[in-house]
Amino acid sequence: MRTAPLALLCCGAFGAAAQPDLDWIDRDAIAAREVQVFVERSDRPLTAEVKLAAEVDAPATAIWDVLKACEIAPEYVPNVVSCTKVEELDGGRADLFVQTVKPIFFLPTFEHEFRLDYTPYTRIDVNRVSGPIEHMQGTWWLLPQDNGHILLVYELALDPGMPIPRFLVRATLKRDLPKVVAAVRERAEAAAP
Repeated sequence: MRTAPLALLCCGAFGAAAQPDLDWIDRDAIAAREVQVFVERSDRPLTAEVKLAAEVDAPATAIWDVLKACEIAPEYVPNVVSCTKVEELDGGRADLFVQTVKPIFFLPTFEHEFRLDYTPYTRIDVNRVSGPIEHMQGTWWLLPQDNGHILLVYELALDPGMPIPRFLVRATLKRDLPKVVAAVRERAEAAAP
């Protein structure tokens, strides 16, 4: 089952923190270019929570450009058919997007709206606006490291609002989101000067 795409552009309950919790990260694994994943139960019914981290050898601006480019998400986010910017908000500090998703085979294609709120080159908050997804909230963190790389951390809380058991949503996110984070890293590093 593949509902992960709801994810990239879905990003939680985590979003309000001034800094993300990094205690779960295995720094040796990150240094070895692994994408770290931490899945936990949510207090919110039917919601899956996941955290991911990867080190990126690119400037924050290059990562930022990839994360903001919703129109290319279908190239690397499973199940995302299209993504279109609808409106720029708050003088460019936020954008509203419509995304078309084709989830697992027995569920119909659907559209949902989400909002990205920007704190330039440090974080992007992602929040559900409308559509069948019941709850989608998360944050992309871009954290400079002593070695000149960026620690990219993604925190997501997701209730797909569909008849999918939470354990399957967690398993799908755990399987598919590392591919998304790795693709963001790959694209940012390829674009870096």
